[in-house]
Amino acid sequence: MKSVLSILTILITFGSVFSQSEDDKHPLLTDRFLIGAGVYFPARDVKLGVEGNISIDEIEDLEDIDFDETLGLKEGENTFNLNFLWRFSRNKFWSVRGEYFKVGTTRNVTLDEDIEWEGITYPVGGSAEVSFGVGLYRVFFGRVISTGQKHELGGGLGIHGLNVKASVAGEGFIGDVSDGFSKSEVSAFLPLPNIGLWYIWAPTHRWAFSANLDWFGIKIDNLSGGLWNVSPGVTFQIIRNLAVNANYQFYNFNAQIDNDDFKGSFDLTFNGPTIRVVGNF
Repeated sequence: MKSVLSILTILITFGSVFSQSEDDKHPLLTDRFLIGAGVYFPARDVKLGVEGNISIDEIEDLEDIDFDETLGLKEGENTFNLNFLWRFSRNKFWSVRGEYFKVGTTRNVTLDEDIEWEGITYPVGGSAEVSFGVGLYRVFFGRVISTGQKHELGGGLGIHGLNVKASVAGEGFIGDVSDGFSKSEVSAFLPLPNIGLWYIWAPTHRWAFSANLDWFGIKIDNLSGGLWNVSPGVTFQIIRNLAVNANYQFYNFNAQIDNDDFKGSFDLTFNGPTIRVVGNF
């Protein structure tokens, strides 16, 4: 009888410790759904090169228009940021993640230097309305590689969809002859696949530290490009189903494109802090 009681005591104690251990895990490691909404405060560097009739090899020699320096759009813009995570498999090893944000600016400026776009020159000293917009859509499918009481390491494949629009409008010249009011504009949607890794370390059931890395480079007949997406951050669990997250997000996208919608190149960099409220369950 004493042996049986001893065994039962050990089993009960072990079960209690195990349950407590599971309860002490940060929800970022265990919950099936996480939805975050907040504000992204990016600094930016936007360069575009556009031409009329070129090949993919010639695009690399284009002189890019720096939308921040040349066109006076240095000031950043705060923007809404949304992301989510769904661990859809029974063991929660497989997941899908998503993210969205959009930035854009339209301003009237006095040009500090000549701008040439698709054969039309907008001269120095002239007034012009300039605008650009970038929308980012990210979807990522991943699987846990290693997990434990306080950590999770995973990797997978995803895609970044970039919706890029830009324009310059004002009095344009072809050679020395005025073409009157002209508007040069481009738009393109570019899907960039990527590979990625993430890591979460949660020393307590309230604090968690994380890092994400996405990268890819591609070169085919009418397109070459690449991306970097790096995001370290920290999460504090306020109550069981509500947390606050702060992280630093760095994005760089570059591409040379030769198709019907966009013949040219771009190099886009966004970096800055993001603050989100996260619901988890």
